[in-house]
Amino acid sequence: MDYDFIQALEAIARNKGIEQDILYDALEAGLLAAGRRRFGEHAIISSQVDLDEGKVLVWLTKKVVRRVKDHITEISQKDARYLAGNEVVIGDELDIEVETSEFGRSAAQTAKQVVMQRIREAERDTIFDEFKHREGTLINGIVQGDSAGGIVVDLGRTEGIMPYSERIPREQYRKGDRLKAFVLEVRKTNRSPQIILSRRHPGLVEQLFAQEIPEVADGTVEIAAIARDAGFRTKVAVRSTDPNVDAVGTCVGLRGYRIQSIVRELDQERVDLVLWDRDMLRFAKHSFNPVEVLRAEYDEANERVLVVVPDEKLSVAIGKGGRNIKLASRLVGVRIDVRSPEQYEEEKTALTAQEEQEEVVADLTCLPGVGESTAMNLFAAGFDGVEAVAAASAENLSQAKGVGPKTAEKLIRAAKKLLEEEGY
Repeated sequence: MDYDFIQALEAIARNKGIEQDILYDALEAGLLAAGRRRFGEHAIISSQVDLDEGKVLVWLTKKVVRRVKDHITEISQKDARYLAGNEVVIGDELDIEVETSEFGRSAAQTAKQVVMQRIREAERDTIFDEFKHREGTLINGIVQGDSAGGIVVDLGRTEGIMPYSERIPREQYRKGDRLKAFVLEVRKTNRSPQIILSRRHPGLVEQLFAQEIPEVADGTVEIAAIARDAGFRTKVAVRSTDPNVDAVGTCVGLRGYRIQSIVRELDQERVDLVLWDRDMLRFAKHSFNPVEVLRAEYDEANERVLVVVPDEKLSVAIGKGGRNIKLASRLVGVRIDVRSPEQYEEEKTALTAQEEQEEVVADLTCLPGVGESTAMNLFAAGFDGVEAVAAASAENLSQAKGVGPKTAEKLIRAAKKLLEEEGY
């Protein structure tokens, strides 16, 4: 092993981004494996890279004995004293240098295999550590082509894979195309690390904003929420940490230059900028910009926000296939329903009538023998409570479905008694 050989190994380490200490350890491990191949598994072998001398040293450790039974692990006192001096006594251990040229072709091949395996493992770990830190960030690559798992992308030191489920619909990729992708996940495998890329993930949009807009990168403008339908439309809610900075205007840029550069990178995907607001109803209104929202109210019973827009803007607010309203709901984090003024009034009227019916039915079921079904029939016949039943005649009351003359008289008596008890 000469100095030129060690320099060659160091060049390999530099090219593959491997620390030199790891390379030296690999070389030592390879020589140990070669030594065991040459001398047997029971041999006591050690090795060391001598950088000063520019060579690798290998030793066999032998025990000094009176009579040698195993020439691999033992040495006679006479031979030991010849090598190390007269101070050697029985029981000492002696390190005897072995020339690597003695290993033979088979042992040398074993050494090579061990060294290359260690180098591959070190390179794999180095690549994994490098890309693991890049999860959740943007990366540049060159399309290499298709595979069974997706689009293969050259990342320089290794390759990434973009599953077909993570590509932007309708976007075409040709060999040699340069693209930006979001590092979704880095997995450790028995071979090279598997780097999963995405062009569909909302994180791609967030990282593009940070790359194209300095105020986002330095935290002056924050992205509060993103809702994305990749390839079609994305809504981005932004807020400013500086009261003197307009979050939306900053992201749009002069003559729309900043936002347009992002749109181009997303293959003309529409990007709506929304001003984030702590108040849910104001935030819901903003999520439909530029459509004017006439009113927004929270329907607690149905856990939704009801938004009212002008008739002529209803289809725009809903969007093709309901895409706009779905994205707005995901952005705000609550179900949103859109209505025109007329639809809103009709729904309010229907809701008021339903609430009134529920109230009357609850009142009528206080009468003995009156269940929900009978109460509904009485309400349908125009009797809007216990007082109405008490004031009715048996003839009128028996007009209700399922109520005969005798039942009518009983209900009237029961209603009057109930009112007396309650002080009416």
